[in-house]
Amino acid sequence: MKFILSLILSLSLIHCFAQDAQKKEATLYIIDSIPLINDPDENSGNITNNDIDHVTVATNADEIKAAGYPSIDKIIYIITKEYAKRPDEIKKIPSTKSMEKKDGVWYMKDSPYTGKFIDYYLNGKIQGEGTLKDGIIDDVRTMYYQNGNKKLIKTYVNGVAQGNSEVYFQNGDIKQKGSFKDGKDDGIWIEYYSTGKIKRQCNFVNLVPEMTKDEKKFFDLQSKAQELMQAEDYKGAIKKLDEAEKLNSKYADVYFYRGTAKLDNLDFDNAVTDFDKAIELEPLYMEAIANRAFARIRKYEFKNSRTLSSNNEVTVLAVKDKVEIPADEKVKICNDLNKSVELGDNKDMILDAIKNYCN
Repeated sequence: MKFILSLILSLSLIHCFAQDAQKKEATLYIIDSIPLINDPDENSGNITNNDIDHVTVATNADEIKAAGYPSIDKIIYIITKEYAKRPDEIKKIPSTKSMEKKDGVWYMKDSPYTGKFIDYYLNGKIQGEGTLKDGIIDDVRTMYYQNGNKKLIKTYVNGVAQGNSEVYFQNGDIKQKGSFKDGKDDGIWIEYYSTGKIKRQCNFVNLVPEMTKDEKKFFDLQSKAQELMQAEDYKGAIKKLDEAEKLNSKYADVYFYRGTAKLDNLDFDNAVTDFDKAIELEPLYMEAIANRAFARIRKYEFKNSRTLSSNNEVTVLAVKDKVEIPADEKVKICNDLNKSVELGDNKDMILDAIKNYCN
């Protein structure tokens, strides 16, 4: 996870690790009182200069030892603007990021925690909230996007999903709604595109989905295609998805999976065409947007590539890490990469591609 600091650090871009390998010293970052013991995952969001209220650095060995980190050489304390304006009564509510999870139970100071919790993104904005009872999720669980819009509302009873559930797109529109019974889908579930059109509607009777013969065949073909893709049989997967498209040409996932199979099969132009179709149906399809960018990038990386080895099943090509891309194509690539980050995709490969082709 990358973030920018200019207040006291001379680095323009650093990795937020517990161990600062470049300086050969153990450096711990603590953001809003939460120590980053491990490298944050892609769901932790980003933090930039504009998010930071102030930064302090501790290098005194006695001070660091008193803080509980005797093996650390330096502690960098970062306070976000969101944290600085947070009321004291809210600051007192713990985050699961300051707890330890053992055998599915959240512990605070060696005891299962009971009470409200609030989790935050790295920039201090709320990520999710809920209630734990004896260390297990209980009652309503709400999650948020970094822009503040709700992402998920789900109710639990002693750790098991019960009752109504709603999932939202980043723009606040409903993405999916339905209900659970003992952790299983129950009754009518409706899935929407961000355009408001219904993507799929399914009725679960006795926890089993009701489907027509064609619907079952359609989803079986999709499942088989994904299995073939995992086995690297991309041509076989494409054939299955061709069949699926004939049964339902308004299902964005068909084009996403087929585009991905074509991308992996080095058929870059046709991969872009399929991603275009997926995004036309679902404009906020984050994975399709990212993969469309990489289909365009790979097209030029693999241009004039040389074969290292080849047999009846696999061809290995040598490609350059960074290549020249026409200006109009680069605009399309960077628009997609930045859009995917905006939608929440903070994978290193996305950030590295932006650094290589868009800065």
